[in-house]
Amino acid sequence: MKSYIQNSLARLSLITIATLIVVSLLAPPASNRVAYGFDQDLEKLNRFVQTSASSGVATKAFREGRDLIEDENWVRAAERFSGFVSDYPKDKNVDAALYWLAFALKKQTKFREANEKLEQLTREFPRSSWTDDARAMRIEIAPQLGNRQVVTEAINKDNEEIKIIALQSLFQGNSERASEYVNDILKPNSTASRRLKETAVVLLAQHGGKAALPVLIDIARNGTDVKLRRTAIFWIGQSGDESTFDLLKELASRAENEEVYKTALHAISQHGSQRAGAYLSEVARTAVSPKVRREAIFWLSQKAGESAVDELMNIYGADQDIEVKKQVLFALSQIGGARAEAKLLEVARTGDNVETRKQAIFWLGQRGGPQAIETLIQLYDAEKEGKVKEQLLFVMGQSGQKSALQKLMQAARSDASVEIRKKAIFWLGQSRDPEAMKFLEDLLK
Repeated sequence: MKSYIQNSLARLSLITIATLIVVSLLAPPASNRVAYGFDQDLEKLNRFVQTSASSGVATKAFREGRDLIEDENWVRAAERFSGFVSDYPKDKNVDAALYWLAFALKKQTKFREANEKLEQLTREFPRSSWTDDARAMRIEIAPQLGNRQVVTEAINKDNEEIKIIALQSLFQGNSERASEYVNDILKPNSTASRRLKETAVVLLAQHGGKAALPVLIDIARNGTDVKLRRTAIFWIGQSGDESTFDLLKELASRAENEEVYKTALHAISQHGSQRAGAYLSEVARTAVSPKVRREAIFWLSQKAGESAVDELMNIYGADQDIEVKKQVLFALSQIGGARAEAKLLEVARTGDNVETRKQAIFWLGQRGGPQAIETLIQLYDAEKEGKVKEQLLFVMGQSGQKSALQKLMQAARSDASVEIRKKAIFWLGQSRDPEAMKFLEDLLK
């Protein structure tokens, strides 16, 4: 099913998609859902206009309507498409014009008029490719009109896309009734698809109020679908309910796989309890899995900020896993501040592992600015280890700072190591700086 349904699902699903991205990758949420949806609608309208081979007066009028939609001039767009329907009642694109007339009216919050045009479209053009889109838009605006029958009928249909849009609309108009439908969708013997169940969980968490929490807890504890459990755990962490902290600890401690454990850690990091930071510290220090320890370190730094610096330093000193140490260095770089920076500099100068030293140098370089470059230059001048010197050249080359390029030119000209000189020349070439280019030309003479 194309067009409005796809575009509406893009809008209605962004919260769901963002949740699943966080659940899967623990990444930032998606962008503004309204703007995203309009972009999808506009792209669809442009495709429709481009595929219209006619070049007559009617087509020109339709294109003018398209341009007004693109400019978000809803009043004039509605006038143009209304005029198209009146002036060209036999044109092959009258059904499309009715749809976009309704779209422009909806944007003006003229929901009743929009609904009338959509009803006209489905009544007069039952076989039109726009009828499914019209039904979907009717469902979207039904809560504003108090039209519960349209939503209820849609939920009871077999079409999954329509059900998702209808469920969203029902939550806007009658969250209690919508929650009842969600409970049916989430029953153990339900034949609903995972996609519908995931959407139902997100909508329930967003709109179901306090009544949603017991349902989410039941899924998190007893569900058999791991992905659905992780979605529920994520939203438990977002609930702000103090009583859920012990539950999240329980879910983490008895998690049967690392992905559930990681989701529970993220949920704990989002929790307002003062105990959350202490628990993350404990996991960062004692979890058997290095991957889980790294995850806890990340969320500890995000939650506790500068107050976590001492704990992170202790973890760095005690943990023997190189990747865990690298995660600590990353966490310190994200926290920032004098103490975190001092630890990075200490590791860069005197660390006993080349890889962690390189990592510390990288994060020092990410600070940018003349002071950071001066620190890197001092490190370079005192360094004997070739791999560490190469890392310093790389970070200086990425900085774009003039003092860093000067140091690269000095290394390219006079360093005793041929490999180091080659690396310096390479990064000078990558800089595309005019002075660096002139230096390279002089080397060829």
